[in-house]
Amino acid sequence: MIRIRTRVRFDSGQVKKKVNTANFRSLGQAAGAIRLTAKRSIRKRKKSSSPGSPPHTQTGMLRRVLRYEVDRVREQAFIGPVNEIAGRLWNLHEFGGIVTKRRKLKRHRFRVGQHGPIRAKQPGKFARVLLLTAAQAHRATRLIEEENERRGATKPRRYPKRPFMKPALAANQARLPKFWRDSVK
Repeated sequence: MIRIRTRVRFDSGQVKKKVNTANFRSLGQAAGAIRLTAKRSIRKRKKSSSPGSPPHTQTGMLRRVLRYEVDRVREQAFIGPVNEIAGRLWNLHEFGGIVTKRRKLKRHRFRVGQHGPIRAKQPGKFARVLLLTAAQAHRATRLIEEENERRGATKPRRYPKRPFMKPALAANQARLPKFWRDSVK
């Protein structure tokens, strides 16, 4: 009869480190999958989408600003449009809402030699040129004031719900456990 002795040392710190690394990687993969599903649900069309369906984008900007980030310390993933680029508009599309005020243009007194608006192409859009005369500078200053008056008098804009992130999460709900399966090695 042969006797064999073994010693097993359990290093809990190393196991925790492996678990944290695997969790970080799995969270990133899950967040990437949800982001991709949301990105694919947004179509590039000129007309707006019907309420309740994902929004349409004319320029493709919304699809380009969708990002995800994984916080290693809190073990959380954040997915959605980047606010510095997309602003508040996409939050209104996701949850619906009302905007009562439009942002006004900065008041400015134009002078000869500066670039400024000389005529309105459409509401809120101006042809900008080099101001060569005092009359053009006065007109540019007046155009900005008129536009601010027009923006102050607008009625509230209503945005119906056009969710795109919540349906993306729901579509990937069944796939999420697969990202963690066999992740600790």
